[in-house]
Amino acid sequence: MHPKQIENLLKLNNKERVEYFIRYCADWEEVWGLAVNDSDWIIFKDTDGDEIFPLWPHKDLAEFCSFKEHKEMGAKPCSMSIYSFIEDYLNDPDLQDVYFGIFYNEEREALVLKGETLKEELEAELEEYE
Repeated sequence: MHPKQIENLLKLNNKERVEYFIRYCADWEEVWGLAVNDSDWIIFKDTDGDEIFPLWPHKDLAEFCSFKEHKEMGAKPCSMSIYSFIEDYLNDPDLQDVYFGIFYNEEREALVLKGETLKEELEAELEEYE
């Protein structure tokens, strides 16, 4: 991703970044998170104690916007198929209390969605491509 494109995307507000995330992920049929050892997904607790699974629409955005502490843990951007993500994470009853932080920026700002809301948004957008 070109640095100017990253800069422009990071100027979007939280809601606009979520809209971009939904469109882009549906178009490319993948989502990006952070993982240690390519399999241990980063899920962190926010100041309220809620578990947050951070997600981005592109590898470069995940790398650029990942938190310092995640980089120190050795976390790297990792992708998954949007269909696997929906099936394995958004449908997983063990993750019903986990929230999804959509497209954090470098100031640690993002909209946080419940799994069922994110699933509805992604599935509606995917239907547009059928």
